Amino acid sequence: MVEFDWSIFLEANKCIAVPEELFSHVEASLNNGIRQGMLLEVCHKTNPDIYWIAKITMVCGHLLRIKFIGADSDFWCDISGTKVHPLGWCGKYDELIEPPDDINERYGDTIIDIMKKVLMGGQSVSIEALNNKGLSPIDRIISGMKVEVQNILDPYKYWIATVSENVGGRLLLRYDGADDDQQDFWIFFSNPRLCNFGFVTNKGSPWQFKYPGKVNKFSCKNKLSTQLRQSAEESIKEPTPADLFQPTPSLEVHNFVTGMKLEALSPQDMKSIRPATVTKVFNNFHFLVIIDDHLEDYEESKMAWLCDSMHPYIYPIGWAEKHNITFKTPKIWKEGPFDWDEYLSMTSSVPAPDYCFGNKTPLKGIEVNMMLEAVNPQNHAEIHVATVGSIVEHMVCVELLPIGEKVWYAHDSDLLFPVGWCDSNNYELHIPDTSTNKESPKLAEEVRNVKEDMKSSEEWCDRIFFNYKCYSGPSISRNKLSQLPKHVGPGPLSLVLKEVLNKIISASYKPAKLLKDWETEEAPEEGMRLEMLRAKLKTSTYHAYVPIATTADQVMSFCREMCIKMQACPCLFGPVEYLEHCPQNCQQVDKSIFHNGTERRGRPKGTFSSKKKKKKSTPEKREKEQQMSQDITKDGEYIESEHSAGSTPPSEPGTRPNSPESGIEYKRSKRKRQEQKNTYPKMEMKTRGAKLPNFALQMKEAHWNKKDVETMYNNTCVTKKQNSPDSDTENDTNESSSNSRDAKNISDVSDSEEPELKKLKFTSYDPLPSDNKMFEKDTSLPWMKDKLKLSPNPLEWSVDDVYSYLINTDDCKLIAKKMKEEEIDGEAFIMLDLATIQDFLHMKKEFALQLCKHITMIRWYYIVNYEDNDESL
Repeated sequence: MVEFDWSIFLEANKCIAVPEELFSHVEASLNNGIRQGMLLEVCHKTNPDIYWIAKITMVCGHLLRIKFIGADSDFWCDISGTKVHPLGWCGKYDELIEPPDDINERYGDTIIDIMKKVLMGGQSVSIEALNNKGLSPIDRIISGMKVEVQNILDPYKYWIATVSENVGGRLLLRYDGADDDQQDFWIFFSNPRLCNFGFVTNKGSPWQFKYPGKVNKFSCKNKLSTQLRQSAEESIKEPTPADLFQPTPSLEVHNFVTGMKLEALSPQDMKSIRPATVTKVFNNFHFLVIIDDHLEDYEESKMAWLCDSMHPYIYPIGWAEKHNITFKTPKIWKEGPFDWDEYLSMTSSVPAPDYCFGNKTPLKGIEVNMMLEAVNPQNHAEIHVATVGSIVEHMVCVELLPIGEKVWYAHDSDLLFPVGWCDSNNYELHIPDTSTNKESPKLAEEVRNVKEDMKSSEEWCDRIFFNYKCYSGPSISRNKLSQLPKHVGPGPLSLVLKEVLNKIISASYKPAKLLKDWETEEAPEEGMRLEMLRAKLKTSTYHAYVPIATTADQVMSFCREMCIKMQACPCLFGPVEYLEHCPQNCQQVDKSIFHNGTERRGRPKGTFSSKKKKKKSTPEKREKEQQMSQDITKDGEYIESEHSAGSTPPSEPGTRPNSPESGIEYKRSKRKRQEQKNTYPKMEMKTRGAKLPNFALQMKEAHWNKKDVETMYNNTCVTKKQNSPDSDTENDTNESSSNSRDAKNISDVSDSEEPELKKLKFTSYDPLPSDNKMFEKDTSLPWMKDKLKLSPNPLEWSVDDVYSYLINTDDCKLIAKKMKEEEIDGEAFIMLDLATIQDFLHMKKEFALQLCKHITMIRWYYIVNYEDNDESL
């Protein structure tokens, strides 16, 4: 490790350090509440039951140098083992207070006047400081203590955290019950977001506990109670002192109103000023300011400030231009210089008046080119050597060495530290390069030459751009796609292309299906090579071998081919960036032109979701399979009616329904696939009156034809008639028999019994609807009639059609906007199921069930009226 000496560095660069007294948070961390000149009551050396007033002449932690009033000499006193009390303690508890004998003999009665004079100008040590035995706050905070941390976006939401490490008052905290989605984070102990353990419980409503992760894993009251109880039990081991984390001092009432425009420092990098909006006012003291470009995704991007009237990082409009600070224009702004008046008119908003921002104290005692230590705002674990670049009002621009980043801080920020702080607390300091190695330029030149050689070869790939404005197809989440980086690369060809495909997989609704579309089971074409890609869905991991381009001139065609396979715009990703208009004009044309109709169903090889071993078929079972296949052949109905064209059973990758292979082999592979999928969870949808069957499971296993559906619903109608008031005992008996037969689990039905029931796999808690009018030919959806002008075929619905349908429903109008944001068209809408809705659209279960009800109804309608036509084609 390179030795770094601040004194040598300052002398070599002819700089001076920022004065230590300007770092108020560091001074507070060292303050134990006892100062020189304070008074206290101390017992006599010879008689511990008699007290006299003493004055502090020196403070060294728990050791005090004190002198009795009237005495000539002072002495050391350890307050952790000596009887010392604040002024007034003896009078309160009726203890004797008088001077020692030598002082009494010298001054006599005049000692009373001397004592009164000292008390008039003196200050007593607080009882809290004495109880803390002279320890500073940083010495009192130990690992294992519990604190409550305020949410960065809501002043009423807190969560419990445990101190993992204490470095000079900088605390490394970990949220209780956190998984890998919440990393440990650094925060200074005096930060107003920290409160004592028990703060929320004592305050009551509206303060509440809310887990800060993307998914609230403690939304269930039982889980929340269990976690809080566990945290309370752990806090007993290391109780947090009540006076250590004090609540925020009284704040000034703000004058901000929702919708006001202002300027704010970017919370992400703290480098530039950006236009922002007051979006929420919590109370008279707190409000939320969000950067305009992140009004929709501020919860994930954290591009927002929880503010009060004196918040240092919000400013009136025009502040950046006035002080010549970098200002980043919003995305909706056209080219040219930014104009606030035009922007306010464009957004129909008003600016926040100057008087709303309070009077912030300008900097004193700090100058340009002074040195200090500063935290990297993009990685709070790093502290860098820094130099002051410029000063504007209460803000200071600091350059972090050696990375050269210039960031803005408030002058009283707890992210700034005096020179030598890291060395005093034994913490790593990122230092500039002070070596004088002459061979380093040669080494850098050699590395640069190697890179140039690689760039000139065919194995180097330039940037691959993600054009998120292009049509992303039915398998990709538009929201997740927009969160990807703008490009990948440049770099080695295979690494860049694999990273691009992995990014697309991470934005997919069903990664396994996407891998299935990309994989190949044959030898790769010339100029291509197979690379294994992986995808993870819940607890299952899938892999597939995907052909990858090997030369730079194949990149364009490779990207287009992969986009076409996922039924997206061919320009969705590639070496060309399209900022405005797509050459395919994918936003205006009908999206069905991108659907090539060769969708492959099933999962790729390498799935680990099935945990049960497959049973070997017995001779009797094979005979039944052969007999059933012969019956199907005699009736002239081939098994192709149960599967869409081009589908491939996972157990037989090269066998397709319309292949010339025997029906027996295909039937056997189909049955194996169905047995594997029996482990899927069943989707229950509670509705009024008739209940809907489990279509989320059934549509995965087999396509229905109209004959199957009508058979099941005709049986239902018979049952409904038997439930009429005129039914007699015989009918009741028949009804009971019919219900018991329908409720029989599919695993208990033999191959020769009820083939329709075997195929549809109804269970006892999948009751049938009570009306089959929906299945009459050319029936129109009754809830759309005379209300919406939609295409009769749901597969032809656009994103706006799906939105129009949902917004006109009573139970799903609240989620219509979210479906539109995800660009769910008719085809994608019919493919949704309960698991997909909950896992990828992040909906609550009650909304997901309501949406599943409509998906199921439209799916039925499509099966009856259009699937026959599709199969005939």
